[in-house]
Amino acid sequence: MTVLGWRALVGIIAVSGALVLAQVGRVAAAEGNGSLTVIEPDGKPGAACPLEHTSVKADISGFVARVTVNQTFHNRSEKKIEAVYTFPLSENAAVDDMTMLVGKRVVKGTMKRREEARKIYEHARERGHMASLLDQQRPNIFTQSVANIMPGEKVEITIAYVEMLPYGDGAFTFSFPMVVGPRFIPGAPRGSSGTGWARDTNQVIDASRITPPVPAKGKRAGHDIDLQVAINAGVPIRGVDSKLHEVSTVRKNESLWLVSLSDKKEIPNRDFVLRYTVAGEQVRSGVLTHRDGEEGYFTIVMIPPKRVKPDQVAPKEMIFVIDCSGSQRGLPLEKAKETMRYVIDKMNPDDTFNIIDFNYNARALFSEPKKNGRENREKALRYLEGLRANGGTWMGPAVETVCKSPAAENRLRIVTFMTDGYVGNDFEIISLVKKLRGKSRWFPFGTGNSVNRFLLDRMARVGGGEVEYILLNSPGKEVAEKFYRRIASPVLTDITVSFDGVTVEDVYPKAVSDLWDGKPLVFKGRYTKPGKGRVTVRGFSGGKPYEQTLEVNLPDKDTANEALGSLWARAKVDDLMDGDWMGMQRGAPPAEIKEKIVKVALAHRIMTQFTSFVAVEETVVTVGGKPTRVTVPVEMPDGVSREGVFGGEKKRGWTFNLKGSYEPSKTRPARAVYPKSNDTRSIPYTGSPVHTGIPAAAAPAEQSPERVREVRQYKAADKEPDRPEGLKDGTVQSRDESGLRTAAVNRKLSSELRKVIDLAEKKGTPVTFVHGNIKVTEGKITVQARLTGSSEEILKKLEEAGLKIEFKASAGSTVIGVISVEKLKALAEIPAVLLVEAVTAG
Repeated sequence: MTVLGWRALVGIIAVSGALVLAQVGRVAAAEGNGSLTVIEPDGKPGAACPLEHTSVKADISGFVARVTVNQTFHNRSEKKIEAVYTFPLSENAAVDDMTMLVGKRVVKGTMKRREEARKIYEHARERGHMASLLDQQRPNIFTQSVANIMPGEKVEITIAYVEMLPYGDGAFTFSFPMVVGPRFIPGAPRGSSGTGWARDTNQVIDASRITPPVPAKGKRAGHDIDLQVAINAGVPIRGVDSKLHEVSTVRKNESLWLVSLSDKKEIPNRDFVLRYTVAGEQVRSGVLTHRDGEEGYFTIVMIPPKRVKPDQVAPKEMIFVIDCSGSQRGLPLEKAKETMRYVIDKMNPDDTFNIIDFNYNARALFSEPKKNGRENREKALRYLEGLRANGGTWMGPAVETVCKSPAAENRLRIVTFMTDGYVGNDFEIISLVKKLRGKSRWFPFGTGNSVNRFLLDRMARVGGGEVEYILLNSPGKEVAEKFYRRIASPVLTDITVSFDGVTVEDVYPKAVSDLWDGKPLVFKGRYTKPGKGRVTVRGFSGGKPYEQTLEVNLPDKDTANEALGSLWARAKVDDLMDGDWMGMQRGAPPAEIKEKIVKVALAHRIMTQFTSFVAVEETVVTVGGKPTRVTVPVEMPDGVSREGVFGGEKKRGWTFNLKGSYEPSKTRPARAVYPKSNDTRSIPYTGSPVHTGIPAAAAPAEQSPERVREVRQYKAADKEPDRPEGLKDGTVQSRDESGLRTAAVNRKLSSELRKVIDLAEKKGTPVTFVHGNIKVTEGKITVQARLTGSSEEILKKLEEAGLKIEFKASAGSTVIGVISVEKLKALAEIPAVLLVEAVTAG
């Protein structure tokens, strides 16, 4: 045992997050008390159905945390219901227990293969048994289903996980996510398998299971949260700091503190982030062990050397990537800009740099990295100031833009990637960074109070760098200075680990990249034979050889530290997933990898993408037919713009036309203006929600070298107009005059499209030509259509008119597809079509 004061960790954890109750009909948030009102299919208000409360308890000992989260919700309706809720957990959590409490009946969950667990649950639901099912969609997103909750019944779900806390700069950090932020979903829609606002796509097959709905503007999701943390650091605690929540603290002794939320009914719309500083000189390397049977587990924590200031700072190529999608609108983007300005100002004289911003497409400031000179820095700062948040988070093209050209031979490329990480294709992005980065080092910056920490952590891990989180009330200067201390020189390079005198297996991580921060090196492994020996870490510190040796004793029996088995199993699963991230994204990794993940998970009772917890109450059979599914929204994350994600709230008016009927007012396509440049081009409107964006392939081409915009002014299109009462979906009532009907159709076609139609008719046969920045290939053109809705019936009519749909905004009424020019008028004649525009080629 070590001086850290490690002790046996016993208990379970439960998770808070976003409750999703799904009902046949819809749900509206009630005023005042935060409860939710079920709206029945006939449109009449039903009974309130609140998630009453979430209670979180964390027990921290040394580097290890055990958390219990208990969620209670109450069926106040007169029908039995099935509740489905989506919630986040720590991205590093090993979830190893679930229990269900109904009245005084406790049902312990069992771990099964995901498909088997689903069958057990559905069978129990159909037979009228109380049952619960816990699925993992991402390492940090989970779905809980509870069937057959009787009227007036209360149900409590408790989920348990264990994790190791990050340590650096003399402090530990415990973070607890409270809300699943809205994800950008790329790909063509393929129906829905969950209760979320997005449809599943060919790129994100579970989109409907990771996008819980949010309440209407000004409304509450209906539940609150309290949280308590017991810290037993094993060394004196100098102080605690919670930047996003007010907390109360009780100091039991110098190493044991109790921390709790001051507001016992806190709204769960931002992460809880607790940082506690310890007497750094007393935190030393150590070994934890556990063996209660044939297999033993160990975790080795090795404190790295102090940073050595290099004699000479090597020149670097600094690539600054900044997310300008809709979810960054407002304070998140401004915080990213603030931090980036400090980073740019602190570059070394010999560094080169470039800025890449992205939303629906990636754009570079320079055609290639430029020398850090006054003129280039001033141009960069003006460019940065002009950035605005709008559109979708097409992160893949940004990664590809960074990596498409190799870094200079004499320079190390450092990539800073500022984003909230709100994408559904997490695994694909990780795969791209791993595949394309070469020798570059990636340093993601999570900007916001509830960012996607899983994606950002893994980007740093596969990118050979470190991650940093910029809370919206964090000083950008502090973050920037910490970043430059990191990249001035690594703490340790060329790291290797060896074991002497002991037999160990499956030690993770298998390979360690350069250590850029003063955080500990942590190794998790297992052993079958007890014994004594040594573990040695070697590397280079400040260009000189470094070696640290630690005596280890792997005992024949040690019942303490039971959590080590779960931590090791989670590390092994992470390593297996690293073998094929794209397969994980598609839900179909190689059969061999999947089977290995399943075997490890079942043996250690931990959650994975392919294993689930299921619990069935067999003694009671409910009555009253099938349960009603109820959907309850989650909070919008604190600091995230609703308009930036889902589009503006402002209504566009309706006009009374010459035909004696109502129709939407004519709208102008959004344009980007580039002052001090001759480059002015159309930007296709991305539809609603704005966050969904358009495919990268359809976005404008990159700008000409050096001729970049320094200010971007968007005339953002508003959300879909409200139809006047009595006007049918998408119809434009007209008299029979053919001229008026033609005029109505023409109004739906952009002026540029009408010119293309005229040119095509003059040329006759299907031809290939370019008109401005619109390209026609063999008589076909790519267009974007805005619709009154996105029902299957409307999509079918579009296809019958000749439109081959290639993209549909996951939560909006915008589609992109290819169609013959000669069929454009037929497309515009469809009542549900509001506007048709060309997708520009550049």
